[in-house]
Amino acid sequence: MKAYIATFILLLSVPFFTEVFGQTEDTLRISQKEAEALFLTNNFDLVAQKLSMQQAEAQIIQAKLWPNPEFSLDEVNLWTTKNQLSSGETIPPLFGNFGKNREFTADLSQLIETGGKRRKRVALESVSRDIASEYFAELVRELKTQLRKNFFELSYQQAYLSVLNTQLESLDKLLISFEKQYKKGNLAKQEVFRLKALRIELNQQIVESQMEVHGVQKDLAILLNLPASSYLVAETQASPAVESLKMLALDQLLATAYANRPDGKISLLEQKWSEKKYDLEYALRKPDVTLGMNYDRGGNFLLNFFGFGAKIDLPVFNRNQGAILESKIGIEKAKVATDQKNKVIEAEVTNTFRDLKKGLIAYESLDAEYAADLDQVFETYTQYFLKRQINMVEYLDFFDAYISNKRTILVTLKQLLDNREELSFVTASDIN
Repeated sequence: MKAYIATFILLLSVPFFTEVFGQTEDTLRISQKEAEALFLTNNFDLVAQKLSMQQAEAQIIQAKLWPNPEFSLDEVNLWTTKNQLSSGETIPPLFGNFGKNREFTADLSQLIETGGKRRKRVALESVSRDIASEYFAELVRELKTQLRKNFFELSYQQAYLSVLNTQLESLDKLLISFEKQYKKGNLAKQEVFRLKALRIELNQQIVESQMEVHGVQKDLAILLNLPASSYLVAETQASPAVESLKMLALDQLLATAYANRPDGKISLLEQKWSEKKYDLEYALRKPDVTLGMNYDRGGNFLLNFFGFGAKIDLPVFNRNQGAILESKIGIEKAKVATDQKNKVIEAEVTNTFRDLKKGLIAYESLDAEYAADLDQVFETYTQYFLKRQINMVEYLDFFDAYISNKRTILVTLKQLLDNREELSFVTASDIN
C-alpha cells in the first residue's frame, strides 16, 4: 500500500498537457489493482454506505435499552394558609426547616415489557444491520464492476488511439514525400489530394477516439474521487487465462452465485426480517405491566404514606390483530420475492456464461502470428507504395484494412475481458 501511495504522488506530479482550456492536466499511470485499491478508499458512495452500516449498529444499541423510569411530583402547597395555622394542624419538617407544613405526593413507576418484546426488537434490528452490510457488499460489487469495465474501456480506447496516432505519423511522412515528388513533377496532384483527404478522415477518427477517452476519464475520476485535472493512463491489460475460463462449469457457477450474491442474501434476510417482524408484532398483543410506588405526605390519615401498585392494559378490543396479519402476509411476500430473485440469478448466470463461451471462440479465432506480423506487413506495403510497386487504391484499401484489423483485435480482447468481468459480477466472485 505504501508503494501505491508513493507511486500515485510521484505520477500526479508529472504534467501531461501543458494547458487545456486554462487548466493543467496531470498524468497518472495506473494499473487495475491500484485503481481498485484507490476506489475502495476514496469512493464517496462507499463512504456513505459505511455510515449507513454504522447507523444500523446504533439502532441495535437503541433497541437494547430499557424504558426509563418515570417520576412525578404533585399536589405541592407553596404556602401555609391561615386556616391551617389557626386550626393547629401542622406538618413537621422533613429535615431542618425543609418541608414544614408542606403537603406533596411523589410517584415512581417503571414499565416492564412482557413477551420478550425487547429481545425480539433487538433481533429485528440485528437483521436490519445484516441487510445494511449486504447492501454495502452489493454496492461494492456493482461499482467495482463498473470500475473494471471503465478501466477496460479506457485501455482499449487508448490503445486504439495509439494505433491511429501511429498511422497519422506514418501518413504525415508519406505525405511529405509525396509533396516533394509533386513539386518535382513526378506525381499527379490528385494523389496528393487523396492522401490529404485520408489525413482529414484520420484526424476526425482521432478526435472521436479522444472524446471517448475523455468520457471514460470522467467516469473513472468520479469513481476514484480524483481531481478533474487528472489524466489516467491505463496499463496494458494482460491476456486472459483462456484455459482456465474454458474449464468453468455452469452448475458450479450457479452454486457460487446462490451462495455469494449479496442481492440474493438480501432477499433471504428480508424474509428473515419479515419473520422477526411477525414475532415482534405477535409479542405486542400481550399487555405490558407498569409497576409503581407512591409517597403521600400530609394528604392522608398517615403523615407519611407509602403505597405500591401495578397497571396493565386490558386487551379487550386491541390485540394487535391487524399488525399481526400484515406481518404474516409480509412473510409470504418475502418468500415470493426470494423465489423471483433465484430465478433472476439463474437466468443472469446462464446467459452470461453463454456470452463468455462466444467471446472465447472469437478470441481463439484470432491468429496470433497474423496480429504480430500486421505492423511489419503495413511497413512493407508503405515501402511498396513509395516505390510505386502498388497503386493508390491498393494502398488505401490496405490502410483501412490495417486500422480495421487492429481495432477488431482490440475489441475482441476487450469483449472477452468484459464477458469475464460480467461473469464475475453475476456470480459475485473473482474469475481470473
